[in-house]
Amino acid sequence: MLSDPIVALATPPGRSAIALIRMSGRGAFALAARCLSPFQPDPARVVARAALHHPTTGEPIDEVLAACFPGPHSYTGEDLVEISTHGGLLVPADVASSAAHHALTLARWTKQPLWADYVVELTRGDRSEMLAAVEALERSGRLSPVHALTKADFRFGGLRQKLEHGYADVRSGKGFVVLRGLPLDGLSLEQFTACAWGVGTYFGRALSQNAQGELVTSVVDATAEDATPRMYRSNLELRPHSDITAMISLACWHKSASGGASIIVSGVTVHDEIRGRAPQLLEPLYRGYHYHRLGEEGPGEEPATPYRTPVFANRNGQLSCRYQRSGIAAGQRERGVPLDERDLEALNLFDQVAAAPENRLAFFLERGDMIVINNYTVMHARTRFANFPEAERQRRLVRLWFDSENFRDVPREFNLFAENGIPKQEGRRATFDFKKLYSDDPVATGGVPDLKISDSDAARTR
Repeated sequence: MLSDPIVALATPPGRSAIALIRMSGRGAFALAARCLSPFQPDPARVVARAALHHPTTGEPIDEVLAACFPGPHSYTGEDLVEISTHGGLLVPADVASSAAHHALTLARWTKQPLWADYVVELTRGDRSEMLAAVEALERSGRLSPVHALTKADFRFGGLRQKLEHGYADVRSGKGFVVLRGLPLDGLSLEQFTACAWGVGTYFGRALSQNAQGELVTSVVDATAEDATPRMYRSNLELRPHSDITAMISLACWHKSASGGASIIVSGVTVHDEIRGRAPQLLEPLYRGYHYHRLGEEGPGEEPATPYRTPVFANRNGQLSCRYQRSGIAAGQRERGVPLDERDLEALNLFDQVAAAPENRLAFFLERGDMIVINNYTVMHARTRFANFPEAERQRRLVRLWFDSENFRDVPREFNLFAENGIPKQEGRRATFDFKKLYSDDPVATGGVPDLKISDSDAARTR
């Protein structure tokens, strides 16, 4: 693996009263969160008692003392967890071997892992904390605009630790987390959005999602009012792709009448599958492609990136992915650099691996579900959908984009603009016609996506 934490026994093997095990590197906190109960990354450098469980089976192994040392101010210079276990030969060896085995699977996953591993069930107490914050904001007349609210406006108690664990898993673990049970009963869309925003403040700072500078958007079918909407504002099927952000969250306000299943795929899994099947095709993917800016470029910027954005990049031992095939097809076309035969072979194999049933996880976001995704390691997609006839029941997901300091070391070229996200540009909006692109160039775009996922297939993942 290219992005695994290191697990090592730091004391000599043999008879002893205690043994020290270190988990170090990106993913160390996420791995510890799956082994220790409770896991307390804050406050740093404070020893806390915890029960240590096997990260895969959940079986108890030992009662331990653990302390977290965030990088770079640690013994290794990286995120570090030190675990003191009982000594001897068996316990330290079992702890180290089981944790090391689990570390290998943090970012590379398929549909096989248990869905429950990624779901955080919010309790009545968690919902009460959100509602208390929203009610306080309403009383002070500050609920709107929601983008003016900060983390200080959502001083969660017990919920805070769940969100911190979720962030660790998004940043350095599997790359996504599903929060189930945001408050809904009696809430308006504005209040629900405030709850989603409050949760988001624990993951990072919000990014602009379009040239209008919107920090909060809705995933809806807006084709009746917008002739050339961005893809997320249509009901089209979307193949696995990345957005122009570090993290994306989607909170479900209403489901569609049919379709609209969510799909996620590990970019690390896709990379490793291609390496095993056709390693020569990794070269054009690491080299990268020009991307179209969809009409949202600023003054002095070209319609397509003059530089190439790599599909895969390895920085400091971490593998990251940035992929949006229609943006590539449009960008190469705009630059007058048609995709050659090897490019098409590489992109087609990428799509084939990403869409393979054994590599994807398909599911429905139910009302009150909120998923947060690491956009550098996990791609997302969705099936075509149809809405209910009632306007108030149309499919609507509240969408946020985030970044946070030191989230991940990625190439500058992953940004399609001067900064992460899409900077606000007065008087501009997306004008690119994707339907026309699919019709004009089915070879470069890969054609209209058809992931062949039925509603019953997605409904089975719960």
